[in-house]
Amino acid sequence: MNRSIITTSSLIRKYKKKPFSVCLIEDNKLYLQGLVHQIKNSIPNIKLSGFSRSSTFMQNLRHKPEIAIVDFNLDERSEIEGIELIKELKAQSPKTKIIVLTGEKSKFIEEECRNEGVFDYVIKEDKAIETIAEEIKSIMGDLLKSMEKRAFQNRVRLMVGFAVTIILILIYLNVFNPRALE
Repeated sequence: MNRSIITTSSLIRKYKKKPFSVCLIEDNKLYLQGLVHQIKNSIPNIKLSGFSRSSTFMQNLRHKPEIAIVDFNLDERSEIEGIELIKELKAQSPKTKIIVLTGEKSKFIEEECRNEGVFDYVIKEDKAIETIAEEIKSIMGDLLKSMEKRAFQNRVRLMVGFAVTIILILIYLNVFNPRALE
């Protein structure tokens, strides 16, 4: 029990110091450079890696990023795209939060993405980069809150366990040696 409290508390400290890992796949290199530049400048404590092909993106999943921003429609140089890419990403890194970025405004594709567990579906338009930056900040905040909640729950469990142990010791002493408590 005590070990999990230490582990959770150290994870929270690590996350507050260590940059959040974000991977981005976008086949348009100019748009990719703009995204990387804008996001790095608007969010502190972030390690952002950009990829223009799905194969290099998938190879880098071994690092298990916290967040992946995925262009839904990649060009012919990419071996995998769309829902197949999202499914593969989820299979290899199930805890990664996925934000789909697309130029296609389709309720069907959006619903299909959400059914696969996508965190958000962002249309490439004027405010897309700002929207993505806000989504990243939101995910980062949610991850920290979740870890802090877990650490608090572990501390409460430890305190309850300690209190129960003390009560049992007092009961034991009172039953087997009533004068010990005088």
